[in-house]
Amino acid sequence: MTRAFSLTVWSVFAAALAGGLALWAAPVEAWTLGPLRLDALTFMLAAAVTFVSGIVHAFSLRYMDGAKRLDAFFGRLTGLTLVVLLLIAADHVLLFALAWAAMGWLLADLVGHLREWPQARVAARLSRAWFAIGSVALATGLAALAMATGQTSIHAIVAAAPTLDAATLAIALLPLVLAAAIQCGLWPFQGWLLSSMTAPTPVSAFMHAGLVNAGGILLARFAPAVSAQTEVMTLVFLLGAASALLGSLFALVQSDVKRGLAASTVAQMGFMVMQCGLGFYAAAMAHLILHGLFKASLFLGAGSAVRRVAPAPAKPGLDGLGLAIAVPAALLAGGLFAWVSGKSVWPADSGALLVVFAVLAAAQAALSLRAWSHVSLAVRLIAIPSVLACAGLVYGATVALAETLLAGVPGTTAPQPIGALGVCVALVFAAAWLAVAAGLHRHSAWLYTRLLSAAQPAASTVTDRREAYRV
Repeated sequence: MTRAFSLTVWSVFAAALAGGLALWAAPVEAWTLGPLRLDALTFMLAAAVTFVSGIVHAFSLRYMDGAKRLDAFFGRLTGLTLVVLLLIAADHVLLFALAWAAMGWLLADLVGHLREWPQARVAARLSRAWFAIGSVALATGLAALAMATGQTSIHAIVAAAPTLDAATLAIALLPLVLAAAIQCGLWPFQGWLLSSMTAPTPVSAFMHAGLVNAGGILLARFAPAVSAQTEVMTLVFLLGAASALLGSLFALVQSDVKRGLAASTVAQMGFMVMQCGLGFYAAAMAHLILHGLFKASLFLGAGSAVRRVAPAPAKPGLDGLGLAIAVPAALLAGGLFAWVSGKSVWPADSGALLVVFAVLAAAQAALSLRAWSHVSLAVRLIAIPSVLACAGLVYGATVALAETLLAGVPGTTAPQPIGALGVCVALVFAAAWLAVAAGLHRHSAWLYTRLLSAAQPAASTVTDRREAYRV
């Protein structure tokens, strides 16, 4: 039975690829099947979700071998995959809301898969409570939009939403933003995500690779409506920026492997939502897929990280050599990203902020590669810019491809004007990078304790008894 579930997921993956190719060759932008709308976004996300789910299923065949309630585990995992597919294809507000609620319920159930483990039961209840709040918020926002526009089709709602008055549209969109923030585990709702590490590792991989991304999918589906409300766009941008910054800082103070990955997911979801707030929903979907593949591989390989018991040597701080290596490499990577993705640096719009964040990410990667002391300095001076240049090209090409594939989906690329707020956020991120790269965060007990406290899971979901994990 378990292999049948796995085969089902891989069959749907093949169907998603075939459907995407058929739609690309067809003269229409989407196919409508009752309450379902199959467009480029549907097929792209369906292929990504089923690909990760298929890998997780295959991994689970061995990882979960001999576990209690094995058929129930695979049934729920497959059911969760199918529910997510229904969510991304739903065009009726009621179907979308029901799929969202079912997704949260099944995910919480998998978080608490080990029924005999008290911590798992508490984590499941915590997740279920937050998902219930998110589902109520989503239903409220969808009902408000449906009543204001007189439509029940999501496609029709987003087409009519920009014609609504600003106050009505903002009131309807705020609950949707709340639902997206909870599902993504954004700050200040990261508690349920950090407390969900009781889930079996395959569930964590699937959850962090796809299910927390549902908040970004929600924003992308309602992109024309969200983009029509400047204040809501600003709120989305700020929520994403705060989560990206704080999630990165939370990850610095984690000693648990899976919890460190969860904190980095908070940061990555923040960056994805921040891209939505800048008007680059297609770029956010590209980031969603890349992060999903990368994070799934990290979770599935998390067990190998505990083999090393000796502490790793401290990475060198920021000095003249570090700047000499990091800055040119980062500028090269950022420039190539801007060139390939078509993001404007001047005259500047919100695309320039994406380039700035790409440069900062590349600079951090350059410092990490510089710490490879087993490689000679001469080799690093050549290899680091080369590696980062390739990374900038690949990331830029992925964003450009996503924007091309989703060109027919309304509102998925709508750059916003850059303002003083965006410039301030970029400066804060640059200052934070300089401080962390220089190691200043290691010298402040006050900062360390505050970050550690804010990044703690619920105490009742944690155990200090090793044998408890063997239940």
